[in-house]
Amino acid sequence: MSEDTPSLVQCLTNFSVCSPCSNSAYEPPAYAAPVANDYSYMHEKLSYRDEEEAESNYQASRVQGDPYKTADVDSPALSSYPPLQPSRDMITQPSTRSESMVYHNFNTARDHAGDPRIETPTTATGHPATVGHFSNGVEPHGMDLSQYKTMHPSRSPETGIFGNTEQTRELDIVLSSQRPPAAKRGPFRSNDERERTAETRKIGSCIRCRMQRIRCEIDPDDKHGTCLTCQRVSSVKIWRLPCLRYKITDVRLFKPGPVKGYEWTRRWTEGVPGDISLWESPDTKFVRVTEGYTKHNILLRVRRFVPQDGDSLSRTWVANGLKREVRIPAYAIVNLDEAKNAYDDYIKSGYYECCKSILKSKAKLLHATYLMAIKASQDPQTPDKERELLTKALRLWMAIRLTTKSTVIVGSETLGMDRDIMDNTSPLHGQIPLPPVMGAQIELVLIHQIQSALRRELLENLQAMTQANKHKTWFTTYLVTFILLHNVALLCQHDAGYARKHGMKTRFAREDMVQEYQTGANILLAYFHYCTKGVFPFSMDCKDQDLSTLAELDESKTKVVLATRKVVKEHRNQWAKIRQSADYENDLFYISQLYEEHWSPLPTI
Repeated sequence: MSEDTPSLVQCLTNFSVCSPCSNSAYEPPAYAAPVANDYSYMHEKLSYRDEEEAESNYQASRVQGDPYKTADVDSPALSSYPPLQPSRDMITQPSTRSESMVYHNFNTARDHAGDPRIETPTTATGHPATVGHFSNGVEPHGMDLSQYKTMHPSRSPETGIFGNTEQTRELDIVLSSQRPPAAKRGPFRSNDERERTAETRKIGSCIRCRMQRIRCEIDPDDKHGTCLTCQRVSSVKIWRLPCLRYKITDVRLFKPGPVKGYEWTRRWTEGVPGDISLWESPDTKFVRVTEGYTKHNILLRVRRFVPQDGDSLSRTWVANGLKREVRIPAYAIVNLDEAKNAYDDYIKSGYYECCKSILKSKAKLLHATYLMAIKASQDPQTPDKERELLTKALRLWMAIRLTTKSTVIVGSETLGMDRDIMDNTSPLHGQIPLPPVMGAQIELVLIHQIQSALRRELLENLQAMTQANKHKTWFTTYLVTFILLHNVALLCQHDAGYARKHGMKTRFAREDMVQEYQTGANILLAYFHYCTKGVFPFSMDCKDQDLSTLAELDESKTKVVLATRKVVKEHRNQWAKIRQSADYENDLFYISQLYEEHWSPLPTI
């Protein structure tokens, strides 16, 4: 024991601790990764060390006591294994700050561009980021963006100093306040909490809680009433939107199909389009059809088919209380995919002309607002997402109009029908009507193949833009909401007209659907009024400063808002009477509610 003591003392005496690493975290020795290209400016600017000094420093670091030192790659024990090569650039290291860790192939700033939570970007060292900051945290002295472009005109800041355009890792900028993806929810603390969460998911969160991304606590005494979260702020002496459990994606924008009992065929009751397989004649004909909204028409390939049970072979209407009927030849569209493509092209090229045709006898407010929407949808200065949203809204609006007006045959091919086939009591007198099954096919294509897809994309994009609630998109959401609210009024007009045409004893042909249209209008209005943040932009009392806090408006958009204020002031009393009389078919019944200062949803039929 005494013999070992001097050795132990000597060992402890000679023991030394390596110098502390930079910051507080240990960093393994830097890996000398091969550099693909040798850029002269790096050697010129990074003059604080040359290659020989770097090599000597690297070797010195290997000699010092490294508790994590592994076997030398040149060791005979590893002679059978080739040295591993880096799978990615090891010069650039991700930040070690937990709130801004950046990983390989993980986009950061691009995925969250425009997020109001994102503040001034900084480098990993905490300094404000500029284009001149490099991924290794060292900025070449005296180099700015203009000098960089002069020295390397073929590269852009997005390309990176290594000219790699295949994968952008964006490790050169770390956003100081960027939040990582939301963590997964942990286990419920109690079974009661689990049940409350399941109940909320079942009936949905209210708009306020959804927009603020907070827990919507259901009132156990009134599950469908005001949530407990909203009750806690109800005493605040400012106007607040009622607690409404709405989702924009639940809005109904078009009829689902024909009125029950007035179907033209029972071939496609499930709404799945399919071509007819049993034909009476091998001969095909080409007919041109139109609804009259544009100067153009649609070319369709048709053929005589063998009727089956449920196929209607006549057109009917009611005049002076008497039902009228005329027999129509049994023709149908040969290929529904061809028909869909033809209608797609027709809608894309014709929505502007369709708007002009329908709005020519409408109020000036409608003219001006639709014109602004069309201009914005075609303006290259409009951000892509906003332009796409407006375009989808206008195309869907036209596609719906095509199913709310009778389509007729035009041109020389009339399928053997004379122009006086419908007498003077018919709304189609002097025109060639569509064969019923052919009309059912067109509705099938428009509703289930065109309208459904546009509606889903439109409402998902509108909900995302609305919930983002950004100043720069407020005007676009206003225009889209305006168009969709007017669409509800036009649907009510169509349903009321269809009921009169067929002698129904109800105000609307599809009263259950009209109720859903109206609920959809309330959903759109609720979200719009929530996003105004208590500012009433169309009120004469709204100050310029308040308007600027609500939306980013250029000169043309500001003119539209100011002109709309004057119209609202002039017609406020008239619009109030329209709402009080439940004139749902009026073009301005729903639109006028955009301009109410303390809006609350009106009851449906």
